[in-house]
Amino acid sequence: MRGINPNEKFKNLGKVTAQYGDTTRQETFHGGIDIANEEGTPIHTPVDGVVVKNDEGHVQNENNFGNTLEIKDVDGNVHQFHHLQGSPLKPGQTVKKGQPVATMGKTGAVYSPSNGDPSSLDYRVVAAYGKYINPTPFIGRL
Repeated sequence: MRGINPNEKFKNLGKVTAQYGDTTRQETFHGGIDIANEEGTPIHTPVDGVVVKNDEGHVQNENNFGNTLEIKDVDGNVHQFHHLQGSPLKPGQTVKKGQPVATMGKTGAVYSPSNGDPSSLDYRVVAAYGKYINPTPFIGRL
């Protein structure tokens, strides 16, 4: 969704540091949106759904997405929240739009474009057919 001011749309989460489709240190096509803020910043789900994965125990500088929470919505899209400090949710739990589901962290392959604190959220949506889709319309619902 180029042409909008992403920082205005996501002002409650933090500063957008990479948009869908950008090139990053790790990817030539970034499949999500990176949003930077302080570690521990609450993250709310933009959809109703069911938790399908909560992968924790990762630390900073691992070559992966770090602590990850995945929520499947009613259309079969999987909403991925990466680099988390943590989440209390377990697979099988249902969540409602707007519910706090995790906190922002700095686990996995995180970095700061300004060389500051790398705490961030990498938010992605994988469509029911298995491809990344632009997450902007989903996260803009909050």
